[in-house]
Amino acid sequence: MLRQNQRQKHLSQRFSVSVLSVAMTTFLLGGLVGYLAVKKVNSAGGEVSASSPAGKGPPRSPQAQLVRVGEIQRASIMPVRTLIGDLVALRTATIATEVAGKVVALPVDEGTKVVGGKTVLARIDDTWTKLDEAKIESQIAEKKATQAFEKGELRRFEDMFRQNAVSSSEVEQKRSLIEELEASLSQLQVLLKEAQERNMRLELIAPFDGSVVAKHSELGEYVSVGSQIVEIVSSGRIDARIMVPEESLPLLSVGDSVTLIVDSLGMELEGKVFSINAKGSLGSRTFPVRIALDDQDGKLLPGMGVSVFVPVMRESTELIVPRDAVLIKPDEATLWILQPQDKNGPHGEPQPVWLAQPVPVRVLSQTRESYAIACQRETDVERVVPGVQVVTEGLERLTPGAIVRVDEDRSPLSPVPGTYRTGQQIVDK
Repeated sequence: MLRQNQRQKHLSQRFSVSVLSVAMTTFLLGGLVGYLAVKKVNSAGGEVSASSPAGKGPPRSPQAQLVRVGEIQRASIMPVRTLIGDLVALRTATIATEVAGKVVALPVDEGTKVVGGKTVLARIDDTWTKLDEAKIESQIAEKKATQAFEKGELRRFEDMFRQNAVSSSEVEQKRSLIEELEASLSQLQVLLKEAQERNMRLELIAPFDGSVVAKHSELGEYVSVGSQIVEIVSSGRIDARIMVPEESLPLLSVGDSVTLIVDSLGMELEGKVFSINAKGSLGSRTFPVRIALDDQDGKLLPGMGVSVFVPVMRESTELIVPRDAVLIKPDEATLWILQPQDKNGPHGEPQPVWLAQPVPVRVLSQTRESYAIACQRETDVERVVPGVQVVTEGLERLTPGAIVRVDEDRSPLSPVPGTYRTGQQIVDK
């Protein structure tokens, strides 16, 4: 009886285990089937949403990238290069005193504007020069009185000589004495004029319009003849001085107009070649050239740096593009051209679509605004022709065959933090 009960209990346990195994297996299979079904549904939904909003409507085309464009032209071009130079004063003078004495007035300082022929730079004490002048004048008066007396004596001696009262030698002595007095008077007159001239030169007057750039003496200082008082530079005209390589020198002539930029002011000016120095530097094979400019009411100062554009070869006719249209890298230069592609709009009408394609080019020469280019590949010659549009802004983010949209707004782009001027994001390397 006991054995029969144990057997029934064992059979009951086996049945329970079997039921649990079947239920667990059914649960797992149901979960797997549900997972696969959900995954399939999600995949289908993702494809629909990627092609159209909420799974409705036709598939969307790739978004066009916004660019700005220029145009290929065939035109005459005179290639230039940029030479660095500096501004130099037309005239520089160190004013020295011609009279020794104490400086009693020094009304100018560094930076003071002066007017040629009017502005007093310094004044020397006139006490001793006036005393010298008075002393010489008294000596002249004394000599004149002596001369008048001796002339009267000469007339008396001549009368006595006619009466044989005196000898001819005594008469000649009187004449010699009078001639000696006349020579002394002439010398004193020269000394008087010299003293008067020194008195006139006690005031140092600016020789030309300009400004004071240095002071070499101070008020109350005793200065000797030739001592430097102040240094001035001229105003009005100022020269740009550059060193031109010998290969560019034949392309410049006196009187030619040259464009330059004052670096610190960002000011663009036109000047004329004033002089070409025939003595060049043997080491660098360059020659000094001066370009005459107006100082723009004192805005241009000696020592400022300038960038001067000088020709490097004769004028020629080439294919030219804006400088911004050529993407230059160390190993290549690329031009992005736009090619039209017809496409139907939502109502069946044709819509122009522009595709951007890269073209490797060679830069032949350059001006300030453009490059003269030539195709690297013969197959591109027919595509790179006058009138073809080229990308000038936004080309850094293009890929071959990219769809683009031309921005008609020509206002200058301003960079925002973290981007280049064209709007491309800056990526730290």
